[in-house]
Amino acid sequence: MKTIIKSTRNVVLPIITIVAMLSAINGCKKADQPTPTPTTTPPTTTPPVTTPQDESIKSISLIGLRVDSGFCYKIGYDLPEIGDSNTSPTVSKLRLFENGVELGPAHSTHRDIRNFGLGQFSHWGNTLYFSTSDNSNPLTNGRKYTYTMK
Repeated sequence: MKTIIKSTRNVVLPIITIVAMLSAINGCKKADQPTPTPTTTPPTTTPPVTTPQDESIKSISLIGLRVDSGFCYKIGYDLPEIGDSNTSPTVSKLRLFENGVELGPAHSTHRDIRNFGLGQFSHWGNTLYFSTSDNSNPLTNGRKYTYTMK
């Protein structure tokens, strides 16, 4: 039994010593390598978004807002320009925003607004038909609705 322990010690100790030496050598090689110099990229700046004077943002008052059906809400609104009609279905230049995020698509059919919602809207004559981005009730969701006329 003593012979087995001695022979195991004679085999295991040299292996541990060799592994330790290899680790030390590998560590030295890493230390000899040049340290990469960090590169700094100058920060990129995004120019501020400016709105032309004719495209000023106006708030939409929800006083008088009614449920049309489904996800659609409608409000009669005195806008500076008349909206879409049967003869001009894409004349409206209205852009609608919910908390600053643009909704759309514009010129959606009233059926699609009612059935699918998800931010679709239509400026039809003097009436704004719209749905919120998540089909919630605009009277209770606490969000602000604004518009611009391109």
